[in-house]
Amino acid sequence: MRSEEIDQGPEREAGNRRSGRLGPLSFRSSVLVYICLVISSIAIGGAMAVTLLNLPTGVGMRQVEIQKGMGVSRISSLLYSHNLIRSPRLLRLLSLLNGSSRKLTAGIHPFHAGMTTWEILQELERHRDVTRDVTIPEGMRKEHTARILSEGLDLSEDKLIALMDDAEFCKTLGVDAENLEGYLFPETYKFSLMMEEKQVIQRLVKQFKRVFDSQMRAEANRIGMTVHETVIMASIIEGEAQVGDERPIISAVYHNRLKKRMRLQADPTVQYAIVDGPRRLFYKDYRIDSAYNTYKHGGLPPGPIMSPGEASLKAALFPAEVDYLYFVARGDGSHIFSRTTREHEKSKGETRWARRRSWGGSKKR
Repeated sequence: MRSEEIDQGPEREAGNRRSGRLGPLSFRSSVLVYICLVISSIAIGGAMAVTLLNLPTGVGMRQVEIQKGMGVSRISSLLYSHNLIRSPRLLRLLSLLNGSSRKLTAGIHPFHAGMTTWEILQELERHRDVTRDVTIPEGMRKEHTARILSEGLDLSEDKLIALMDDAEFCKTLGVDAENLEGYLFPETYKFSLMMEEKQVIQRLVKQFKRVFDSQMRAEANRIGMTVHETVIMASIIEGEAQVGDERPIISAVYHNRLKKRMRLQADPTVQYAIVDGPRRLFYKDYRIDSAYNTYKHGGLPPGPIMSPGEASLKAALFPAEVDYLYFVARGDGSHIFSRTTREHEKSKGETRWARRRSWGGSKKR
């Protein structure tokens, strides 16, 4: 019985072929061939789509600024809006496959009409450093400096201020102070847009150290002042002086008063102490309870009140050889200097009306 069934096998298979029916092996082979055909069609179609979408758009020469912090998704959308690529999805896919999604660089990148999406991706990996000029004027407080840097370099103003007030960060910069007031050197800088908040502040402090060199440090030591005390003195001079030639004379007045244990009575320190300064000062302001109010407290205030320039730093170290103890503003930016209280009172009477017209005038007593 078994041998008969075996003998009938070839005849049954032949009968299946004659009747048009497929056996199990033939069916599986057909399905496999069908799947291969479908996959091949998809692959060919995908390859054709990628090839077409990778083609240059033909748009003319353009430069596009890629800002710090932009991810590949935002970059692809930006380039698509400039008609530089045919598909944002393709750029994202190629960056993922190439492992360059985290290597795209900020800067102004040049693109031309013949560039494919793949070539554009390669350009985005090149470093294209972009710089901007930012000017920090003399006499700026650290908050004002932070605002200028934030607006000029697209940085976080809050981060800048937090770093400026970070005592530990000050130590890493070699600044022996609780904050960086006075050490953010005023200058016109060329900053890279690749720089972050910490790097920008480091650049300003580095410039301060370049200006306040070993010779100036030696002179400070010779006259019995620390670097910090020199910066404090220079910041007050910066706040008072509007005429450059008067800086050494103003410095001499302050040095002379300190030697005689007289209070400095410097209006700029009161301006720093009031919350809504700088503005015109009133008699009540001179009574404000603050360690920075040099009308109430003797000696130098606890810290600088603004960033002094090189001229004020030098004036703090090299005061004029005069014996003046007072000065009063004329109202035009210059001052009248006096040796005695009597001379000073006379000068105040002569300039009273002019000083009233100029709220920024100094009211020395």
